[in-house]
Amino acid sequence: MNHMATLQSHHIALRTPQFAASKAFYTETLGFPIVGQIPGRDVVFIDIGGTTIELVSAEAGAASVKPSYGLAHMAFQVDDVDAAYTELAGKGVPFFIEPRNMGDIRLAFFRDPDGNELELFNCPTLRWK
Repeated sequence: MNHMATLQSHHIALRTPQFAASKAFYTETLGFPIVGQIPGRDVVFIDIGGTTIELVSAEAGAASVKPSYGLAHMAFQVDDVDAAYTELAGKGVPFFIEPRNMGDIRLAFFRDPDGNELELFNCPTLRWK
């Protein structure tokens, strides 16, 4: 019986009409490093810890690219949701769900410049392995 090769997260592609603002948001406001780019194009790879975002200018794609079904959200695991919330809110990041508990999960939600939903997440009882 054949088994599929082990797959790991590599990147999440985000198309943006506001490339400079989105790049600054992920690298300066959130502090994630750029780990790669495609020379001559508005495409950068940003390491968000455990996976990578491929940030692509909407203009870098062909006009034939169909709209996607959308991104539900991306979650960022943090040690302290409230401290991360306070830091980001202090940088002017608006939250549409302020820190709250859902069972053992502590979370808060905000959006990037294109409206993609992002989550601050902590759950000491939930383990991936």
